[in-house]
Amino acid sequence: MKFANPWRPTAAIAAVGLVAASLLTPLGCRPTKRPAAKRPNTGAASQRDSRGLLDSIVAQLRTLPESSQLELTPPAVVLDARSSADGEEIQGILRRRPDGPFEPANLITVPRGNAGFRKNVKPGDIVKYYGVPDEATQQRLEATAEVDIRTGQRDYSTADVDVLTFDAIDLTVAQVLDDNSLLIVGGFPNEDEAVRKIEVWRTVDSRMEEIQREWGAYVARREPPLEWHPSADEASLGQLTERLNQWLRQVGAAGKRADAGAWKRPTLLETLPESITSGVDLEPYLADDELATGYFRPYESRLVQGATWQRDVSRWARGGDLAPLAVARTLFDWVTLNVQLVEPSQTPPRWPWEMMLHAQATAAGRVWVFAGLCQQQHLTAVAVAVPVEGGDERLLVGVVEGTELRLFDPVLGAPLPGANEGAIATLAEVQADDALLRKLDLEDESYPLTAEAMKNARIGVVADAFSLTRRASELDTKLSGDDALALSVDVDGVAKQLGEVKGVGEVVLWQQPIQTLADKLAAKPSERRQAVRDFLPFAWRPQLWRGRLQQFRGVHQEADVKRNVLDETLDDHKAALRYFMSRKVRPSEKSLEQQKVPEEKREIYRAARTLGTLFLALLSYEDGAYSVAIDWLDNPAMDDASAAPYKPLVQQLRARSLEGLNQLDEAADVLDKIEGPMAPGAKLRARRLRERAVGAEEALGDEADQDAADEP
Repeated sequence: MKFANPWRPTAAIAAVGLVAASLLTPLGCRPTKRPAAKRPNTGAASQRDSRGLLDSIVAQLRTLPESSQLELTPPAVVLDARSSADGEEIQGILRRRPDGPFEPANLITVPRGNAGFRKNVKPGDIVKYYGVPDEATQQRLEATAEVDIRTGQRDYSTADVDVLTFDAIDLTVAQVLDDNSLLIVGGFPNEDEAVRKIEVWRTVDSRMEEIQREWGAYVARREPPLEWHPSADEASLGQLTERLNQWLRQVGAAGKRADAGAWKRPTLLETLPESITSGVDLEPYLADDELATGYFRPYESRLVQGATWQRDVSRWARGGDLAPLAVARTLFDWVTLNVQLVEPSQTPPRWPWEMMLHAQATAAGRVWVFAGLCQQQHLTAVAVAVPVEGGDERLLVGVVEGTELRLFDPVLGAPLPGANEGAIATLAEVQADDALLRKLDLEDESYPLTAEAMKNARIGVVADAFSLTRRASELDTKLSGDDALALSVDVDGVAKQLGEVKGVGEVVLWQQPIQTLADKLAAKPSERRQAVRDFLPFAWRPQLWRGRLQQFRGVHQEADVKRNVLDETLDDHKAALRYFMSRKVRPSEKSLEQQKVPEEKREIYRAARTLGTLFLALLSYEDGAYSVAIDWLDNPAMDDASAAPYKPLVQQLRARSLEGLNQLDEAADVLDKIEGPMAPGAKLRARRLRERAVGAEEALGDEADQDAADEP
């Protein structure tokens, strides 16, 4: 069966739902990605469906920054499956009015009768009519449709592809006729006899009101406990969750029909303390059916997004390094420079993506972020907990290299020194030679670890609840090439690998990621308020969010592989610079004072300006523009009270920039002024810089002496 394409009278569409390749839309209509309605498929058709859905997921993951809504008055959904009469999708048919056979097709009716237009819809609302194949589907049409030798045109009814995802055409409501029929403004030459998914949206008065409702519900009632962040791309993330779950159904990896036997509960899960796993809130997240056949939860799409950040950062930050240990060293240095060390009392429980976004983390957080970067580069990084006096533990992070475990200290922001200059110590080496650890002693403070203590180190495999699920494994095994993502962790396999590593004793599942999930589910009001306060600059200044995402992605025009994105993103870091420098992110103090807003909002705007300035300095440093980085750090925006929490990071970045300018003594002086948890690492680096400066002076003196000796 075929039906006419209402946007192009000459085009024909097959019963499978294929639409003409050059589909025309009315003036002013704007496509918006949304998944197609559910459709049972089996065999080859089902495989094509799942492949097409996966293609659309990949395309969406590539362009998440571009999905950011930069306006604060976007349309909001007022009618969809969530608000329909029966909880199912609303599907409509576009026809002419019975009493107007020669008029344009401008009547939408809902055969199922579940719309409730009278209650929810009013003139001027936007109807999103999902009747246009998206770009990925269109490309598959072009690739598989046969060409009619008589006309030279493609016959799309011969295409070997199912329509999997659609773009929406935005139509304006002219009149609501009854609960299940309405008229749209204008219309189309032809009717569309196919049943199409529809949604109704409305332009809200203010995005800020919507943001306030979202974070208000979280602060007051912890609803929802995990995915409350009103980011500029939250609508796209919701769409991603929906598509991921459609794909899971297609491949039979979730729900009642999924084979639970295809997943095995990790043995290492049993090493978690009962005090964590027995929590009523946490228990559903670790249940067998959830891990084996569960669907993607909304917060997990954010974790997937965070994994793309880690993948992209790990690619461009490593530079030309290819040797695994060199890559690990470079990635650890990136974490040290970009993620300020803070005390646990200074931060609410955070995921790694939040730590990267806010540029702050505890020692455990630095370990977690670093482990994620390593995972994307196929390196195994583990948490190393070493007992110290008083019953506490000092946390290190180790990277597996064959049968050795190379050690890094997230507090010092430096690798543990080996016996040879520039070498990174292994676990076995520091267990056998305490002198290696004594290299980290300061004049007024001894390094807290000893060789004897290192013999009792407990190794923690890094994995959160999501990374243990079958759905994470299903997705990361299907992503390849430049789109590859490491999402799942075979914790038992890592434990087996560690059994071959020298010096390794007890191996457990590191409890920090699971504990973070538990802490978020039970977050205290004070923690929720701080989490919201920290996030609001990114919500109220979406350009700041967009710039941060492009800063992480780091695609450059000269890269070998181009993304299918807008031209401005062909150099993400330059685009990020523009967003961070925009008047929205960095308004003048005079303009802020003139705004008629409460002082509380003005403080949020100042915080956004501070963060934008800090990110500009970081980008300049990454580009090797050390003097420019210092200029940004000297900008008056960094004198605002909102910059105070970032003072150690600012000082460290200033010192690194001076070091890049070969002003070693000046850099050391700045490092010596750092206070708080980063002070020991700063003093250690200052000492090394002064040693380098002395060595450089001696080398110059020797060279001068040699030149003098060579004179006749």
